[in-house]
Amino acid sequence: MDLLSALHSFVRVAATGSFSAVSRETGASQPTISRHIALLEAHYGTTLFARTTRSLMMTEDGRSLLPHAYEVLEILETAETALGRRRASVSGLVRLGVTTAFGLYMTGRLGELLDRHPDLSVELIMRDGFGDLVEEGLDLAIRVGEIAEGSLIARRLGTVRRVAVASGRYLERRGTPQHPRDLLNHPCVAYTYGGTRHDWHFVGNGEESVVAASGPFRANSSEAVLKATLAGLGVGLLPSFQVAEDVVAGRLVRLFPDWTVPDLPIHAVHTGPRALPLRTRTVLDFLVAIADIVR
Repeated sequence: MDLLSALHSFVRVAATGSFSAVSRETGASQPTISRHIALLEAHYGTTLFARTTRSLMMTEDGRSLLPHAYEVLEILETAETALGRRRASVSGLVRLGVTTAFGLYMTGRLGELLDRHPDLSVELIMRDGFGDLVEEGLDLAIRVGEIAEGSLIARRLGTVRRVAVASGRYLERRGTPQHPRDLLNHPCVAYTYGGTRHDWHFVGNGEESVVAASGPFRANSSEAVLKATLAGLGVGLLPSFQVAEDVVAGRLVRLFPDWTVPDLPIHAVHTGPRALPLRTRTVLDFLVAIADIVR
């Protein structure tokens, strides 16, 4: 048993919050995983996890060790890749944090990547808001909008084009708005990710129209906004790739076709090092290849 194996177990326990989950993931016995953590605690003279019968919480010292553990393991894997030991086969697990809409789209495309690399595994962690990548155990994450954290290394994938849509049933009941300012008389289903204000900016016909989106329903999940819009709760502003099938099928109607909404940049981000492990770089390259749907 060595420190590198123990560090690997440590970062996976930190990511999953469970000794048994890491045991299933790695094929090592649960007592082995426990011994790995005990070895680290003895080596550093501290407690890394606070254990109860029902929960496992990382201590402050554990949180301090985590970024260093990631850096050590990534440097080692990068060195192995540079020396050609793993060049012939992309293998291992990549944990990818994705927004709901992009994650659902990517799920339908993942077969292309996994067929090419049968020893590669991808775990999607899907939600529309993320915190610290290291604390969440993420190798990569998709971020929509400008990147505020200077510590992140970002690879631009493209832009997200958004369109205003409503269900045919809603439009029959409330009428079809002809100009963005008409939305002042319509309930809007606001997507609350990324801020407290929900202004919708439209540009067209040589003018700009800004609408403060308001209505009886809002959500921090783009999928919930889509479902609410389909159900006729109001007008939604959503990524074009997310609503494309519903528009073609007639379940949704695109509004204001002569107006555009400023695109949002979309990036894949990671914490480094810049020379990513082969498995992570392979997933990143795949994201770049499929991101044409959001440009």
